[in-house]
Amino acid sequence: MRRGARGFTLLEVAIALAILGVGVVTVLELFSAALKMESSAGVRSRAVVYARGILDQTMALPEVRAGSDRGRFDDMYHWEVVVREAPEYGQDKDKDKDKPAHDLTIKSDFMMYEIEVSVLWSQTANREGVYTIRTLRLAPRATT
Repeated sequence: MRRGARGFTLLEVAIALAILGVGVVTVLELFSAALKMESSAGVRSRAVVYARGILDQTMALPEVRAGSDRGRFDDMYHWEVVVREAPEYGQDKDKDKDKPAHDLTIKSDFMMYEIEVSVLWSQTANREGVYTIRTLRLAPRATT
């Protein structure tokens, strides 16, 4: 070999290509993971919009009654609404459970209701995604 000749040996080129290959594979896996996350975020955001719409419809009802309802938006999403009388609030946990913390003799014509809206969708064959919103609503007692 001549002293002035410079260049890369075959071993140096093979090592450089191996390092480049590992880098390219890593970048492609990152892109793939980002696309999956974006798709999952889109599915969840649609579930949030659907749940909020059902909750708004339920809150707008003039009369609230305890019960449940369910339905479908499309082939992917279905929903469930459960309305129940809310548990009593204001009870002291250290006192007797049967005895109310406040002895009020005022009878109210209003009732506190808990409203729970769930939107469900299939993620895989044996796994289901769910988004749930819960809120309280004060409403006149239902007439029976």
